[in-house]
Parts: sequence; C-alpha cells; structure tokens
Amino acid sequence: MDKVLEAFAIEDTAGPAAEELVDQLAALERLKSAAAARQARLAVALDTRTREAEAARGVPAVRRGRGVAGQVALARRESPFRGRQHLGLAKVLTSSTAWPSTPP
Repeated sequence: MDKVLEAFAIEDTAGPAAEELVDQLAALERLKSAAAARQARLAVALDTRTREAEAARGVPAVRRGRGVAGQVALARRESPFRGRQHLGLAKVLTSSTAWPSTPP
C-alpha cells in the first residue's frame, strides 16, 4: 500500500496528453470509490468484532461498541462526529435490508 501512495507523489503532469490525463482522473475516481467501499466494510467489521468481544466479556448490550466510531475517526484522521457519521452510513450501506432487490 505504501508503494502505491509513493507512486501518487510523483508529479508527471507535463508529459501525458490531455486524453491520458482524463483517463488518469477517471481511474483515480474509481479507486476512490473502491477505497470508500472498502472503508465502509472494514468499519462495519470492526464494529461487529468489537461488539462480539465485548459481549464475550460480559459488557452490557447498551454499552457495546461505544468506542468504535472514535476508532474509525482516528483511522480516517477525522473528528469523532465524522467518525459516527461514517460508521452509521457504513452500517446502512452494507446492510442487506438497506437495498431491496426489487423496486416498490
């Protein structure tokens, strides 16, 4: 992953033709979307595993998962508020009940 990030640091905007620049922009947009989807799945997995571990330790159900949004925020280098938003949205987007198979 670090090698990929290092490759992005190389500034090579003078050489490619305009069409290649557009192609690169489109590819980066697809990469961003894929990364966001992966972040959502990872956040939900973290929440699930944390809640399971806390349940095994006897933590009351109402207290389980309290720190997960904060961990998500720290990992994303965002505020706790944004961490809660990201985790909440991730739960909705990865829920099988959020996306009906047929329109109403």
